[in-house]
Amino acid sequence: MNSLFTCPRPHDLLARPSPSAVVAAVMTALVLLCGSLSAQLPSATVVGVDERPAQSQRPNILLLIADDLGVDNVGAYGEHPNAARTPNIDGLAAGGVMFRNAWSNQTCSPSRSTLLTGRYTFRTGLGRAITYAGTGFELGLDESTLPQALYPAGYRSAAVGKWHMAGEFLSGAQHPLLLGFEHHRGPMDNLPGPNGGTDYWDYDKAVDGVITRSRTYATTDQVDDALDLMASFGPQPWFLWLAFSAPHSPFHAPPAELHSYDLPPNVGANIPIYMHAMTEAMDSEIGRLLASMPPAVLANTIVIFVADNGTAGVATDAPFDPNHAKATLYEGGVNVPLIVSGPGVARGAECGALVNLTDITAAIAELAGADTSFASDGVSIVPYFDDPALPSLRSWVYSQRFAPVGFLPVYAADRRTARDERFKLLINFDNAPTPTAFELFDLAVDPFETADLLLGSLTPSQQAAHDALLGTMQALQGW
Repeated sequence: MNSLFTCPRPHDLLARPSPSAVVAAVMTALVLLCGSLSAQLPSATVVGVDERPAQSQRPNILLLIADDLGVDNVGAYGEHPNAARTPNIDGLAAGGVMFRNAWSNQTCSPSRSTLLTGRYTFRTGLGRAITYAGTGFELGLDESTLPQALYPAGYRSAAVGKWHMAGEFLSGAQHPLLLGFEHHRGPMDNLPGPNGGTDYWDYDKAVDGVITRSRTYATTDQVDDALDLMASFGPQPWFLWLAFSAPHSPFHAPPAELHSYDLPPNVGANIPIYMHAMTEAMDSEIGRLLASMPPAVLANTIVIFVADNGTAGVATDAPFDPNHAKATLYEGGVNVPLIVSGPGVARGAECGALVNLTDITAAIAELAGADTSFASDGVSIVPYFDDPALPSLRSWVYSQRFAPVGFLPVYAADRRTARDERFKLLINFDNAPTPTAFELFDLAVDPFETADLLLGSLTPSQQAAHDALLGTMQALQGW
């Protein structure tokens, strides 16, 4: 894909094997459908923009959340010479806007809480991943959430797939319903399987607050549930939160019909290729989901694809650094794919603006005509949908990792980061009220964060960026 902007790209996209005929056919149908939303491209523009629906035709909103998928493993991004095969996700990018500089949090629970509330993790207390069975903390029931905001605007809502924001002995499986969703179907954690393990074919699944057992391959089951719930919504506009368990561990060989990899007999040291197969299986099911939606419904649906954090270190291979992957605040941990496609969205465009997960929350509320004020840390990305070249509405983005979860004045482990359009500052607190270690990177020339500028003398522009980012973080959390 040709970039419309100057954005850092570690590597050019290299040729990869073609998808299967079935998956290719789904992608072709998707691209044709995206194209049918607009009669023709304006002659003087690079990208086509569809008519935004009238208020009486408010869009449905489909939020697809991948689990542990960095930009290195989405083909359209072209940032890894051996990305996973993702033809249907690439098709969304070809029919929409692909964001280059979207930031998440470093692990599952913090990112989900941020997307649901539009607030930073230090405000919700979820600074690291929690476990459903063992936690004494969950996302508070006093939080204002997306489905609660969309309900007065006339939207139906449902959550499908992994939840990962609740405690078994707190709100339990009722948690998604108590936070505003009409329905929830999916595992409360990382596919809790038999004997305390995790298993894509045999796991506990909540269905509207009741724990049941599923023995359907999780990625397929989650798309089945999404299609079923969509069909139940009737003529009202809807918001569907579809949080895949894939491609999170355990690493495995998916059903053969969902991927095209020739997998080694054992996972062992072959985790990256198994992760690629799991990613392609998710992509295939996304293709089935979109192809199964009635054309008129899909034509009036905004599809948002995002990941909760970057690729797991064990599934990361060169040139990306396993030590800069999921669970870290380096780019490999927090720079995630974000693609938006649908009515009112430019087609085949890239956007280099700075985006935080909170901004997606604000955008969904805006698209629905709902009150956006609850997403207090969000800056809506809707203006980029028809003008991807718009200068960044944010001058900085922020992410944080802390433990334990909760609202302690000083955390046992606390790491924070902020970046502007070029420079990135990371700070460690290490069980102290004041910073104990700093790193500064120039992402324009060092996208893999290998050269800490603070190990040498700073130029005036580097010093100014350092001071501005430091001041931003001080103002944000008051230290």
